[in-house]
Amino acid sequence: MSVIETIEAKCKDCYKCLRSCPVKAIRMERGDAPHELHARVAEERCIFDGTCVLICPQKAKRVASDLDRLRSLIAGGAKVAASLAPSFPSAFPDVDPLVIPAALRLLGFQIVQETAVGAELVSAEHARLFRETGGPLISSSCPAVVNLIERHYPEAITYLAPVVSPMVAHGRFLKQLVPDVKVAFIGPCIAKHEERRVPGLDDAVDFVLTFDELSGLFKREGIDLSQVAPGDFDGPTPDLARLFPVGGGMLKASLLSTDMLDCEVVSVSGVDNCREVLRWFSESARRAAGRRGRGGEGGSGCHDDGGGGDNGAAASTASRLPRLVEMLACEGGCIGGPMNSTCEDVYTRRARVLAYAKSRAGLGQRHDSDHNRITLPRHLLQRSYRNLRPETPVPEEDAIRAVLAKTGKYGPEDELNCGACGYDSCRDKAVAVLQGMADPEMCIPYMRERAESMANLFVASAPYGIIVVDEDEVIRDLNAAAERMFRRARHEAVGGKLATLMDPSSFRQVLASKTPVQVEVAYPELGLVTRQTIFYEPEERLAMGVIADITEEKRQAAHLQKLRAETLEKAQGVIDKQMEVAQKIAGLLGETTAETKVLLTRLMNIFREEGRQNGGPPH
Repeated sequence: MSVIETIEAKCKDCYKCLRSCPVKAIRMERGDAPHELHARVAEERCIFDGTCVLICPQKAKRVASDLDRLRSLIAGGAKVAASLAPSFPSAFPDVDPLVIPAALRLLGFQIVQETAVGAELVSAEHARLFRETGGPLISSSCPAVVNLIERHYPEAITYLAPVVSPMVAHGRFLKQLVPDVKVAFIGPCIAKHEERRVPGLDDAVDFVLTFDELSGLFKREGIDLSQVAPGDFDGPTPDLARLFPVGGGMLKASLLSTDMLDCEVVSVSGVDNCREVLRWFSESARRAAGRRGRGGEGGSGCHDDGGGGDNGAAASTASRLPRLVEMLACEGGCIGGPMNSTCEDVYTRRARVLAYAKSRAGLGQRHDSDHNRITLPRHLLQRSYRNLRPETPVPEEDAIRAVLAKTGKYGPEDELNCGACGYDSCRDKAVAVLQGMADPEMCIPYMRERAESMANLFVASAPYGIIVVDEDEVIRDLNAAAERMFRRARHEAVGGKLATLMDPSSFRQVLASKTPVQVEVAYPELGLVTRQTIFYEPEERLAMGVIADITEEKRQAAHLQKLRAETLEKAQGVIDKQMEVAQKIAGLLGETTAETKVLLTRLMNIFREEGRQNGGPPH
């Protein structure tokens, strides 16, 4: 299981984690949709300092959790010990620190101790090495620093103290104390998840919980810390090692100098500061190896890095490595750990840890009774290191240039080196592409240019005229179609008043009302009829008109209207003629019928008269 996973649904085209990652341990992978990229943690490069988790605006990075397995184990009645990191007073600022061990027992932990017990053992071992070797030594208590050295500065492994971390030391101490116990470390550190699995160290701790998870667990179980009575930790009791989570704490616990002006013993916190010192150590190691390779004497070894000579004592002192460097990846020490979600600043957190340590000062008894004695066989305090630097061969120059060309960078003058993609230079990003860590389309200026180019191409080639006007009715831009419509070149129109080009009344209405309008406007002098859709852009405070040339449409409509009129006129003529013919026919028919009626009437009268004369009956 990965220590840090990416939630793809939330990770969308954002390089913030890559920009923030001090060792560029982020691999960009394509998603299912076109141009979709997801940022995944490249664990072979990662130091697990947690920057990507903290910095992600969409909370798309998820840290591995042992919480469910641990709860099941406790619910099953297993004996589980809690090892509480010494930074805990800074993580729960609203309660007495001694409430936390009492609350942990309410959760079912049968043994609750301070990880500072292990820190006492580690500080003593560092002090022994310092006395016996004289240095230079780099402290090994911070797992993120160990990862940084193993994965990115393996030349400095020779200086790294072969001592386990307080978590490992305490886990082993607890398992010697209670052989069948399971150990859960609780602290602010993501790197502890990875350290727990390191071969050779994986016997010490069974579970890792963060302070954030512990706070959530208290709430889930209905434990109100403000209502819990203070308790205490199970023995033995640590002392100065409670200072481990603040810068200089390990030096203090090892009874070494904490003088800020002492160049022999130095405390460094923050990944960038650690890297700067490690570059110095790595360069010293390369020079020492070079001298040995040439058969020369190493002088005073790594401690004196070839200074002196013509430059005098000042140069010798300036080039000399410190005898002991306490390195902590988080700014200010473990109190600045990524899973310590308190909103207090690092100085207030430091004050809380120091106040707690002061309140418990003098209670530690390293060599009192068997119950309180803090001891562990030396071999359980020792460890070794591996060169874990990924093999990343430098690509050929032609391949680098080819990748650069994909984003329009054909020469040094095209390389902006803006860092928007997360890499310090365009060349670094091209190398990362060839190493499978990056994608060519991560170049934001290039993609912006490409998008603008496509948009400009669309606007320029659009069949509609487009005119952009500011609130002073000054033309800010127009496209080729508008140039053709209004017979004015762009360079002549831009910067001039809209009234010199066209009727501004519709634009003026939109600028005043901020609401869109659609109107038809004719320009007889240009033989032009337009349909204008004009809208307001509030952010830029501009009015944009999309103008369609409907001259031909209007001509066709007029022609059709004329045809209709002519057709109606002809139809009316035909109707009139038909009516005239019908009337004539009706007239002729009427005259004939009348004549026939007269004749028949006369004939009938004759027949009647003849009948009366012949003595017949009248009809």
